[in-house]
Amino acid sequence: MKCGQCQVIKPSKEFPDKSVSSKCEHATSWCLECLVSYLRETQHRCPICEVELTEQEVNNFCLFWDDANSGVFFVVLLNGKKITLKLSEITTVKALKYALKDATNIDIMKQKLIYNDMELNDFQDDSTNSTLENYGIHANSNIQLIIVPYSITQDQGWLTFDLYWGYPHSGQDFLDGTCLIYVGDKLWRKYDYKSTYYPDIPYIKHSGDVMDNTNANGCHKITIKLDALPNEVGQLYFILSSRRSPTIGHFRNPNFKLYDEANPDRRELCDYNIEQAKNSQAVIMCLINRLNNGRSLY
Repeated sequence: MKCGQCQVIKPSKEFPDKSVSSKCEHATSWCLECLVSYLRETQHRCPICEVELTEQEVNNFCLFWDDANSGVFFVVLLNGKKITLKLSEITTVKALKYALKDATNIDIMKQKLIYNDMELNDFQDDSTNSTLENYGIHANSNIQLIIVPYSITQDQGWLTFDLYWGYPHSGQDFLDGTCLIYVGDKLWRKYDYKSTYYPDIPYIKHSGDVMDNTNANGCHKITIKLDALPNEVGQLYFILSSRRSPTIGHFRNPNFKLYDEANPDRRELCDYNIEQAKNSQAVIMCLINRLNNGRSLY
């Protein structure tokens, strides 16, 4: 089911099994997490029909949510998927990675876990197993899971992001390929259909909108010379978003590639199925993160 508030698809058990109030004449489309957050932060009214709830009805929802989430924490992927795990069953970082492998089939060697801007390591400096408690992870904590499928190095030359799409049935529209470049937690440069080129940075270019009205398709291309990036640059986010249509799924046959321009066989450096993002308006396609003196592709 898809929550009408957060727009995330969740299992039915994460939705109320009855109307918000006995006075409501409709089924609720909000998940429990959004509903309880709304009831606690606003007046005690149904978010859909605005009928007033009794104090007991509000308390019942809040108590049910608190009981269901006592001792659980969450691991979130870049595509928005959320995995719920129990602190009582998982105490070490290594155990967490094996649990995620069972849940997602992602090899533990390809997992990068981030919490409070810190990577979770398997071992402490004294070679003992790192625990979740070592990192301050507690009930309702959210850990970011980044998949590391490939490694690339600065000598791979020009990195190219190619995006193609067919117009939706409603007519001409645009899928936007955007690159956000960060130094620490500060945005250094943004490249999109408006910001295509900076004269002081000749080694990064965005094609802008390349539209073929005859064949009803469009293209965005971003090129970056990796070895020319300043040493302080830490992350490059490649983002796909719909400019006008409500979701990416409205476009025909969207296609995305990330590859090394100098490589003759142009082996793709990122594996992402756009079908996963069809119900979203925007999604992070991949992240290039600096690692020591090189770069790794996540």
